[in-house]
Amino acid sequence: MAIQILDEYKNRTEYRLLKDFYDCQVAQMNSLQTGGVLVLPGILLSKLNKQQLDLLNTWLEDNKNQLILTPSWTEMNLKEILHSSVDIRINRTDDNYEGIPIGFLIDTTVKDVVFQQNGKKFGIHYRKNTGTGLVTVVTLPLLDYKMIQLEDKLKALFNSLLVAEDVKQESLVETKDFILDDIHIYLIILTGGAGIDLSQCLSSIIHKYFGVLIDEETAKQGYQDLIANQYINENGLLSKGMTVVKERKLKSFINAVKQRGEKEDGWI
Repeated sequence: MAIQILDEYKNRTEYRLLKDFYDCQVAQMNSLQTGGVLVLPGILLSKLNKQQLDLLNTWLEDNKNQLILTPSWTEMNLKEILHSSVDIRINRTDDNYEGIPIGFLIDTTVKDVVFQQNGKKFGIHYRKNTGTGLVTVVTLPLLDYKMIQLEDKLKALFNSLLVAEDVKQESLVETKDFILDDIHIYLIILTGGAGIDLSQCLSSIIHKYFGVLIDEETAKQGYQDLIANQYINENGLLSKGMTVVKERKLKSFINAVKQRGEKEDGWI
């Protein structure tokens, strides 16, 4: 079963991260593969024209197909878009699921719940009937570059959404000889990002890009660890650092740093 992304939006950050999880196929809405999975950031539903939505709903008439709707979201009722028999409302919230910050929840009577906490639904499976495709709706930010510290957990959660047995998650290769923690990974990403001065205010830079608060001493110690163990130097990534980028699938995070750059008021 193929993991498909829309050609029109293939450069979105969510898709770049998804390609670190799986081998993805780029497709047009009028040429989606039967027996496949289409991953679509939910906010894009409001950007699709009537013809594209008709093609999507026609594709979903085949019970071998699966549509996975992920963040980013805006408030909407999927009943009107996907012609569902029940309301599937996406509403704003300020919550978390096992430490993962959540900005939206799912208000619906659908019983097949994938993720929920304290009575709030953050992931569901829905079929109109047994003869139609599966619609999976999730509001956990599973494809968010700011959640790099939870990468392994997010990959496992995303993998749990797939109903096809032949869709395999890429295995992670453990880094040997030196134990890398989250701070080391942040610094490797930032070192690979062009134009970022890491000579001072490391803790502020980490907070700016990843939303994590640490003291300056801890940040500097992490930086010195990487230099001492020959992952980086003052000019950038060394061979061991580039190996970590490859094995941990960090290239898309580095690209996001390069593309967006360091702005005066943070990520835009």
